[in-house]
Amino acid sequence: MDHEELIEKYFANSLNNDEQSMFDQLMQTNQTFREEVVYEEEVQKAIRLNERQALKKKLQSFETKKTKRNYTVWYVAASFAIMLGIGFWTFSNHVDTNAVYEEYYQSYPNVVAPTVRGENSTDIKSEAFYSYDSGDYAKALTLFSKLYDTEKEDYSLFYKSLSLMELKRYEEALTSFEQFDLQKNNGFTPYVKWYKALTLVKLKQEEKALVLLQELANSTNPMQKMAKELVTELE
Repeated sequence: MDHEELIEKYFANSLNNDEQSMFDQLMQTNQTFREEVVYEEEVQKAIRLNERQALKKKLQSFETKKTKRNYTVWYVAASFAIMLGIGFWTFSNHVDTNAVYEEYYQSYPNVVAPTVRGENSTDIKSEAFYSYDSGDYAKALTLFSKLYDTEKEDYSLFYKSLSLMELKRYEEALTSFEQFDLQKNNGFTPYVKWYKALTLVKLKQEEKALVLLQELANSTNPMQKMAKELVTELE
């Protein structure tokens, strides 16, 4: 069995015992194979994010149809604004960063550790992810902060930053994201850029957000498609 087929069966949860043994052996001994698996994992995460985004846009389109009857009112108001010299066209072309943020933001899933509580309940990492998955972002923030202070691992800094976003503490989230070394270009890098860009959008720093989004849009990575879409909305 070639490597590509083996990886496909792994993500389809259809490996038999012999194939699972082969997969485990390759993960331990073959760096190229391991990198292919990691990349496919990132693609799967991006697919989930894109699917949720597509569903959200579809629901929003239904809401738009419901409110079409109000367009005449808005047209009259706009015409009145022009008559008063307010500069309606400048206003209408301004990006509503709050709306853009709400359109594109999706909570990032726990892809690092299982959320099983019990015998490992004293493990800070398990507790941190359990809190994150349970929506207790204040506790998750405390635990991920403690983890990062002691381990200096990217995953703990990433989920610390995400917890701050969930708590709507955007200035602090941006400060946290800025601690990442984006030159390392590891598995978290495209997601760090994406969520940092969204934080910048929320803080009305569109130009800085566009720098990160252009980097994502111009390179092959799991967030490339969504970055291209957001660039179009911001430009």
